[in-house]
Amino acid sequence: MASYGVPHMPRFEQGDLVTSEHPLHEEVFPEDTYVADVFWADLPFRERMRWANRQSNNLARQELSALGAEFKKDPLQPVRDYFNRYAVTGVGLFVEGYTLFSVGNITPLLQAVWPQCWKTYQVCSKNWVASVDYLEIVGIICGQVAVGVIGDWIGRRWGMIQDAVIMFIGTILLTAMWGTSLNGWVIMYGFSLMIYSFGVGGEYPMTSTRAMEGDSAGDKLHRGRNVLLAFLMQGWGQLANQVVLLVCLLAFHGGGSPPYGEVSAQWTFRVSFAVVGVVVLWMIYHRIYKLKYADETLRRSKRRQKVTGYDKKSLHLTLTHYWHRLLGTAGCWFCNDFFFYGNKIFQSTFLKVVSPNSTVMGTWLWSLVYIGCALVGYYLAAFLVDNKLYGRKWMQANGFLACFILFLIASVLFTSLEKPGSPIKVFQFLYFFSSFWSQFGPNSTTFLLAAEVYPVCVLRYWLT
Repeated sequence: MASYGVPHMPRFEQGDLVTSEHPLHEEVFPEDTYVADVFWADLPFRERMRWANRQSNNLARQELSALGAEFKKDPLQPVRDYFNRYAVTGVGLFVEGYTLFSVGNITPLLQAVWPQCWKTYQVCSKNWVASVDYLEIVGIICGQVAVGVIGDWIGRRWGMIQDAVIMFIGTILLTAMWGTSLNGWVIMYGFSLMIYSFGVGGEYPMTSTRAMEGDSAGDKLHRGRNVLLAFLMQGWGQLANQVVLLVCLLAFHGGGSPPYGEVSAQWTFRVSFAVVGVVVLWMIYHRIYKLKYADETLRRSKRRQKVTGYDKKSLHLTLTHYWHRLLGTAGCWFCNDFFFYGNKIFQSTFLKVVSPNSTVMGTWLWSLVYIGCALVGYYLAAFLVDNKLYGRKWMQANGFLACFILFLIASVLFTSLEKPGSPIKVFQFLYFFSSFWSQFGPNSTTFLLAAEVYPVCVLRYWLT
């Protein structure tokens, strides 16, 4: 037996190594983590590389073989499997990405049609216009706290149902809101968005824990991929919103060229929210009638460990044994959201620099490029997150480093980069490349790691 694996050698009882003859040997030394009795990361570099690549290739062949057998039996079965396992689980994040980031997408149209409100602030309060963005963030924070409590105390299913119902109410408000003046309309827009965002805030903890505890929870080798393939529905939601806005403008305005009429702008604005309302209504139905056993994993864990998640024992465990994990996961998530939401909510401001003379249609086409870069990052993250030679740690570290370098260059050279001509091309590259690295890095890993590094009995403290 090789000696360089001894530091990671598990022990069944104090002083007793779990040898190959021990009845628990296969449980303690799983083949996906140990070579004989040697922890894979303790292997010499070349052996470690060969073993990790061989394991990855073997798993890929097995999956492709199973996929091929399914396709031969029924060509649509793999599509149904993907939809049922990932798209349905992540549908809450789909509508979140669709609606929340529509704020940055729709702003250029509002500025073009009502410049006296959204640009010069002659008839609207500048503070109320700015509050549309900030009320959205307030709603998300409040929703995370409230649904974190409901999801663990009452149950995952009721937390997810509550999310969907609140988002549906918010969608109705966003579709039908009105005001006796433009300023009143802006105020209603902000508060309607805040109510919708309250439901969205709960989708982050609910979707991640549901993906971890669902049918694929036992698939430890692809646990990260299972969670991220549900999470990346956020990117598809952003894409869907931008496509719907483009189609609505073409349909109601009759083209993409300015000037844009108030009636066509109102139809575009309201129909885009009404479309996602249909998806939210289906989500309510699915969560009420199809998620019958969504809380079983949580109940078993509570019974086994004799905790509720809201007792002194859980609080003590969190503050004494997991405070450093809480600091790490919450701190990294804070750093990621600082630039992620800044990029998306204020996207129209960045795109003005990327393409200063574009029409609304031109700006939206540039937005599709940005979203496309993000989707590539989402899928590449799902593909590599479980790879032992790269995985979560390097993905998060490299993603943060890449975003730091790109934003540092953009901030230091911003004055020169926004000048017409070739500097704009550099700014375009920096902005779109940062979209890729945000998804192929911290935006995906912070969502995943916060659901992985805590036991269920203290999971509530990261949810909030």
